[in-house]
Amino acid sequence: MASTREKRELYEAKQRAVKYYNENGVPKKIEEIMNSMFYDNPADVYGYLSKYFETLAKPPTVSKITARQAYDSKGQPTVQTEVHGTVKNEDKLLYTHVSSTTNSSLLDNVRVEEREVDDQQRQENISAAINILNSDINNRIHATDPTQQDEVDRVIMKLYEELKVIEDERLAKEAEEMIKDDGESSHREDDKASVASGKKGKNSAKKGKSQAAVYVPDEPKEKLLCGSNAFTAISQATCCAAAQVKHVDIYEHVACLRHGEIPEKFSVPLPMVTIIQSGRAAPGKLNCVKEFMVIPKHDMPLKKSMTYIQQIYNYVAKQFFAKGGRAKETATKLVNDIGAMCPTFDKAEQGLDLLQEAITNCGLTAGEDFFIGLNCAGPEMFDYDPVPMAGKSDKVANFPGQDMHKEKGKYEVMVGIAKVADDLVEFWSDLLTRYPSIIAIIDPMRKQEEEAWMRLCDRISDRCLVIGSRAYHRPGLLKDEELTENFKSSGIAFKLEQLNTVSDVLTCVKKMEEDDNQIIMSSCQGETTDTLLADFAVGVNARFIKVGAPVRGERTVQINRLLQIEEQLETKDKLKPLEPNAFPHIAPPPLPEPEEGEGEAQTEEEAKKDGKKK
Repeated sequence: MASTREKRELYEAKQRAVKYYNENGVPKKIEEIMNSMFYDNPADVYGYLSKYFETLAKPPTVSKITARQAYDSKGQPTVQTEVHGTVKNEDKLLYTHVSSTTNSSLLDNVRVEEREVDDQQRQENISAAINILNSDINNRIHATDPTQQDEVDRVIMKLYEELKVIEDERLAKEAEEMIKDDGESSHREDDKASVASGKKGKNSAKKGKSQAAVYVPDEPKEKLLCGSNAFTAISQATCCAAAQVKHVDIYEHVACLRHGEIPEKFSVPLPMVTIIQSGRAAPGKLNCVKEFMVIPKHDMPLKKSMTYIQQIYNYVAKQFFAKGGRAKETATKLVNDIGAMCPTFDKAEQGLDLLQEAITNCGLTAGEDFFIGLNCAGPEMFDYDPVPMAGKSDKVANFPGQDMHKEKGKYEVMVGIAKVADDLVEFWSDLLTRYPSIIAIIDPMRKQEEEAWMRLCDRISDRCLVIGSRAYHRPGLLKDEELTENFKSSGIAFKLEQLNTVSDVLTCVKKMEEDDNQIIMSSCQGETTDTLLADFAVGVNARFIKVGAPVRGERTVQINRLLQIEEQLETKDKLKPLEPNAFPHIAPPPLPEPEEGEGEAQTEEEAKKDGKKK
């Protein structure tokens, strides 16, 4: 009886096995691979079988997200994100990503108190981001396919909107309670203030009013959810994890996300490398140029161009050391957080002449073999409010020879020299005429100066790229905005920071390219040693990559990755040469046609005026 029962159980087990294998198509698949393997005759039989069955395995899914605090190149807190996944029935760490930090809106020369507040807010933001990643985001994208970037970004941005609504309701409730509690005391203070202002009314009326330039104020700063960089971090980390899952390089996966398939050939972007940094936060009187950059010729291999760039950097450094004396002390004072040298310049010509001299010293011709790019950082040199003279209690940092008196509503191109937007058009046009080696300027003025911006484009766009960085909203907003003829540019700089998801950046890259914009992938102020930026620039076919100075590990790691990609593409015969620089002309929009009768009325008025003059 025991023997009969065992036979029956064995028979039933075999029947279940047959059903199980047939339902999963195992016999058919084994027969197919056995037949094909016989004809292919591989040296590694089991490696051949393993590769085949791997294509039949279920796609990996996200199993867990782990986030912790890390640090960027400036020692500031940032987020390190780990993406774990279930791959062939095993839980594995797919990728670890360390995010770059968002640039602070504060200048380097602000009060210590302001810097402390900014540091505290940054820490709160990082702590909130880590909490969101380890809880809400971890739950939302569990069991999600990391290769489906659009779906991942859709899920996390839906979560962002939900959390933002909850936070806004909480803040609104707190504001109502504060108004209710302070209502009576506020009314009493307002009454006292009204009486006091009435008594001073006559005296106040006698005082003259200072004239300030009329300007369009900036848009209110977007209020992001505390911890918003969690959504950027997980979007980028998932993108990198997907490349690991697919066994391709990150730049190939990014290109596949954009085009739907991996292109046959790739181009390596031209490096925009910062040699000198100036601007409002730097010593000296020069405010209108924040970064002096060098750009190689389009057909110069990256390996060769980086050799020249290092020579240019070293030559400039030697010139400063020779003038400053005591090289070690001078070097400490000149190099900033991104590795650029920060000398005392009083005018832009000093930096331009020095760069051209350095290019010539390498046996090259400025304007032919190497070019110059300027990051003007227009919003930073614009004065929204009058600043007191140095020496008062509420002054900002005062550098030697720098007068802190400024005019409201103007661009202070140099200390003591303020210009309105119309004058700035002439300023930049004249500078580019005298220095034809300049082929790119970033943010020459604020985006609010639409008419002046377009007049500047009309004057210089046929020989120089006018690039917008802060002139555009972040990709999450830009993707839904309509591009008009009233504001155009030659290029746009994207950064992998703030609330910029991979999907949003890819959408905006396509949108801006269709509007004849060159694409620039730009590094952040607080960079890390993660090389996503370099891969991303290659994957989206960016024209330029802005990496900072050619020194410091977090900067050179991007260059080293580009050199590696260039060599890989050359070996596989997949390297596509870049086209020569193109400068499409940008003309201002046509003036609106006068309404019917308006032209005739003006003609009659002019005739009357002419008659009176006669």
